[in-house]
Parts: sequence; C-alpha cells; structure tokens
Amino acid sequence: MGPSSDNDRPPALPHLGVFAVLFGVWCLFFHVVGNSSFGYVHSHSFFGWLTGWYRLTNVAESGDELCPLIPFLVAILLWMKRDALAAVPKRVWPPGLVLVALGVLLHVAAFLVQQVRISGFAFLLGGVGIMSALWGPLFLRVIAFPWFLLIFALPLDAYTSSATLPLRLLSTTLSAGFCKSILGLKLVVQHGTQVELPPTPTSPGFRFEVVAACSGIRSASVILLISLVHAYLHLRTTFSRVAIVLASVPLAVFGNVVRLIVVFVVGDAFGESVAKTIETRFGFLTYGSALLGVLFLGHLLSPKSRPQSTTLVDAAETAAS
Repeated sequence: MGPSSDNDRPPALPHLGVFAVLFGVWCLFFHVVGNSSFGYVHSHSFFGWLTGWYRLTNVAESGDELCPLIPFLVAILLWMKRDALAAVPKRVWPPGLVLVALGVLLHVAAFLVQQVRISGFAFLLGGVGIMSALWGPLFLRVIAFPWFLLIFALPLDAYTSSATLPLRLLSTTLSAGFCKSILGLKLVVQHGTQVELPPTPTSPGFRFEVVAACSGIRSASVILLISLVHAYLHLRTTFSRVAIVLASVPLAVFGNVVRLIVVFVVGDAFGESVAKTIETRFGFLTYGSALLGVLFLGHLLSPKSRPQSTTLVDAAETAAS
C-alpha cells in the first residue's frame, strides 16, 4: 500500500456545511428575537442592539470603547492556534447539544427580564455548544478560551460601574499615603477621593478630585484582557494562569497609583494646572506600569522548557493549553 495522499486525509473541520447551517440558524434566532429592551437601541436584533450600542456617544467615556476590537483579537488568536484546531481529533458529540439548550434557556430568561448582555453570553454558549456537538470535547477544550473572550465584546460597564468608588478610594489612599510617608509631602490632606495640598512658600499647592474616569476600572478591564491573552499564549499550568489573572486587578491599581503619585508630585512642584495636564495626557503611565508588571510576572511564571508531546492529541492539547 502506497503512502496516503493529502486527498485521503480527513478534513480539518468535518461537517463544515452542517455547522454553517446550524450556526446560521442560531444567528438568525438572535437576530429576530434577540433584544426586548429598546431603551437605547430600537431593534429586535441582538446584533442590532450591539452595533447600536457601539455607536452611542457615551461609549467612549464608559470603558467599553475597546469592545468593537475584541472580535478581531479573537480572530487573531484563532489564526495563531489554527494548527491545534486542525490537529485535534474530532467526532460527533451529542452532549454538546446540552450547551445549546442551556443557551436557549438562558436567552429566554434574559429576554423576559430585558438583560441583553446576558443574551450575549447565551449566544456564545450556544455557539460553542454547536461546535462541540459536531467536533467533540477535545475541540471544545481548544476553542473555549478564545471563543469566550468574546464576552469582552459586550458592553459590561453597567455591571462594573459599582466598583469605581472602592477603586477610587483605594487608589487615592495609596497614592496620598505614599506622598506623605515616602516623598515627604506632609501637608497632603485626603478627603475621600479628594486630595489637597495647601499653598506654601515653596509650593503653589493643588486640589484634585479622583473622578470615576480615573478610578482604574477601565485600565483594570484592559489589563485583565491582556493577562488572559498572555496566560493563554505563554503559560502552561493552571496555577500560573490563575495567578496572573488574579494579579491583573492589583497591577491595574498599581499603575493608577503610579500615575496619581506623578500628578501629585508635579502639582507640588509646578501647580495644579500643569498637574492636570499630566493627569489627562499621561494615561500611558497607568497602562505602562501595569503592563510591565504583567510581563515581569509572566516571565517568573513561564516554564523554563516546554514538554515534548508524543501524540497528536498531546500536541493539540499543548497548543490549546
């Protein structure tokens, strides 16, 4: 028997036509009865609601401005993992339909209580259920992480806004305390989220309010996303992945504190107007400090050498993990 040709190999994604039909029906379902809330976007379609929300003028101020970019990020991750997706053994797996059923039930509940964001999660759950039903549990393991990163494409500011005040208080307390105890700005006074330095013969003084936009919730969501992607691409153990994800919020707070300290020091030296310029234009201090923390922690947690896979399944799982 001669060597097998490329035509004899099984397709990388069998039943692709069936998937296209089923996923198309799933999308049509959410297009026709995907939104029961017309407070912001008057459309019955979940996708119409989502794109309409992206076009709202207040999205740029809500922390959701990165949402439209997430599908492109997911597409890049899937392309980077294309070899693992092609290599993993595939089979029809009926239990995957349970995820589709759960997606339907979750969407019905979300539709009745007018929670369109929860419908978005239901859409993702049913979509991955269709894929796992056609291509099996090993494929589900490979696809689950990049697929559910699409959650970040949903506008979630409505659920995270309640965390802004505690983050504002924490960042203000840490930065003001550092300035008083370490940098010698003994006259710095904190009133909640307000920091004040009275004028002195050597300082013009300043008065700042750490507003919601400076709470760090936006940077926390961005750093969390970056930590998840870094863990997916470069870390191998569950411990290292969980550690870097849990560290994302403290790192974001650290970056925010660094920026506030710089603002207060500049305010002490050059006055409030110059410090406010730093506050509005030097947001890279927050992200840069936090990103350096993510990279440093990722370096500490990354494996020294990658394990060698001996089977096709091991290779696919290693690429997926």
